[in-house]
This record gives sequence, structure tokens and C-alpha cells, in this order.
Amino acid sequence: MPSPDLSPGEVIRLIVESLQQNDATDLGIEVTFNFASPGNKSASGPLNNFKQQVKEPLFMPLLNFSSYKTSELVSDGWRAQQIIIFQDQNGLDAGFLFTLTKQSESPYYDCWMTDSVRRINPEVYGIAV
Repeated sequence: MPSPDLSPGEVIRLIVESLQQNDATDLGIEVTFNFASPGNKSASGPLNNFKQQVKEPLFMPLLNFSSYKTSELVSDGWRAQQIIIFQDQNGLDAGFLFTLTKQSESPYYDCWMTDSVRRINPEVYGIAV
């Protein structure tokens, strides 16, 4: 669950590891949903909608991947971004840009939460795959 004690890097690591270990009950997706910001949740809808979105082809590389590598996390203290390259079981790579913000309202005051996870071409950002 979100906590002011977690850094943005720790939040991303928790999300990534949960998605890597997603099971038949979609526990990994639920953990990810718990770290979605209120604005993200209002855009994506309830948990069942979120689960369907994550299972769409665009986001499938996030689930049960074999390995990942990260860029340096960039943060100004209120917003943090990190690019992550996921490698699936077949050796194919997919890049995603994670954007988190520190929440300013209760009940998540001072918690880092995910505003978006966007599929990207890592080479555009100068990251070799």
C-alpha cells in the first residue's frame, strides 16, 4: 500500500516486481492499481477495467516478463520519471515510461503514486536496448 515512507524508486520497484509475479488471481495487477494516483484511477476506472487494460497487447510486456533494466530515475521532489525496458520470455524488449507524483491530499498525502505508464520507443530517449 502507498506510504510516505516509500521513495519513488521503491514504488516503481514494488510495482515492477508485482507485475513480474502476477498470478491467476491478478494479484500483481491489484498491487499496481493500489499505487495508481486518484487521477489515474478516475481515468482508468475501477479495478476490473484496469485489469483489462493491463492485459491488452500494448501493455502485455509488463506481465510475467523475464527481466528488466532501468534508466536513472529523474525527480524534482514532486514528480518522478523512469524508463524501464522489459524483456519477455521470447527475448523481445518493450520500453515504458513510468511517471509518479507525490500526492498533496489526504488520504495519500506525501505518497508517491503512479500517474501514468506509457509505452515508448527507448531509442528516442537515447537508451540502447
